[in-house]
Amino acid sequence: MTRAGLVRGVLLSLLLLAGCDRYADDVEAVKAADTVVPGKSNEVLAIDVAGARGTIVWQAGPAPQYESPDIVGVQAVIKRIGATGKRHEVELDFVHNRQTKKVAFDGAKVDGQKQDLISGALSLFLMQLE
Repeated sequence: MTRAGLVRGVLLSLLLLAGCDRYADDVEAVKAADTVVPGKSNEVLAIDVAGARGTIVWQAGPAPQYESPDIVGVQAVIKRIGATGKRHEVELDFVHNRQTKKVAFDGAKVDGQKQDLISGALSLFLMQLE
């Protein structure tokens, strides 16, 4: 690798890290809020869904469907392996409004299928039984 290539790689890495920090406050606000289960933070909910065999990745970015730079989409992507070895992926979607400081639950997907609140809760419950 040439010196110029190395410098470009380092600069690109620094830019990506800077972009991640741009949404750090949004992710923290969503984690702390209790928008799905009253009295239980979204972070604790994600940890409960992941269980002992799962991982959680929090990610955030613009939410173009709301046409406002003040509304940020935040997602918890949970990859879980059940006791039987079956793999599941759960996506919990939230929005954080930087202007009003409000957080809202924006939907969920279980294994790629969009869920409403009742079917999503049932799917998560059945995953716990595996």
